[in-house]
Amino acid sequence: MIPVILWTLWQRRWSIFWWCVGITAFLVLSLGFYPAVRDQAAELDQALENIPKAAKAFITDQSDILSPTGFLSARVFYLMLPLILGVLTIGLGNSLLAKEESEGTLELLLSRPISRGRLLAAKALSGLIILAVVGGIALIDILVLSKLVGMEVPLDNIALATLLSLLFVLSLGSIAFYMTSVGRRGRLAGVGVAVFIGLGSYIVSSLTSLADWLKWPDKFLPYHYYRPGEVLNGVYDWGWAWLFVIVIVTLGFLSWWSFRRRDIGV
Repeated sequence: MIPVILWTLWQRRWSIFWWCVGITAFLVLSLGFYPAVRDQAAELDQALENIPKAAKAFITDQSDILSPTGFLSARVFYLMLPLILGVLTIGLGNSLLAKEESEGTLELLLSRPISRGRLLAAKALSGLIILAVVGGIALIDILVLSKLVGMEVPLDNIALATLLSLLFVLSLGSIAFYMTSVGRRGRLAGVGVAVFIGLGSYIVSSLTSLADWLKWPDKFLPYHYYRPGEVLNGVYDWGWAWLFVIVIVTLGFLSWWSFRRRDIGV
């Protein structure tokens, strides 16, 4: 398993590097102008009053966008960080096995003394390590930048909000990983299904304050349980986060079960 993990990480070393550079650049641009926003809070607050409630619902889960937690949620955690990490995670879930199949190296790997289950576990762990590295860099960036710009948000709450983001995107990546493990047809649909669930649940959850009839279906969608603003304010119910864990573990088991029984190359 370890050689497969190391080889996968080596293959993707430059991709990991550029993901870290890109997410750092995004966070610097997003949080760097917070002092200017804080100093002009009164003027900006008047301007924000004219923004429709529906528009605000798409960028934050907080009522006060100009507060430290509201700004951090609006600029980073509510949409952009899960969007960036979601692209990474769904891409990994779809490509970790598909890349080996498309290059014809999956059969070579399985010809070695390694079972299908262990190969699948090695690929999954490789993806987890890549996500942990990029997510860890993002967390360090946010912690450092929040201190540099004087953003008074507890550091442990920022760490927990990052953890919730990782769990959320990992649940989406698990969908793509499972569908890839099923076979070629699942691989072709994996990215689309994961993106549809992630983006669709974001839209529905953002509109629940405007349409009461959406509140019932919203309870069955992942974004309903992704509430970074509550985490930043220290009032999040972490029992909801276990739903992400359950989804990840369940899809991981189904991936293992499917991959062991499928015909390679099909």
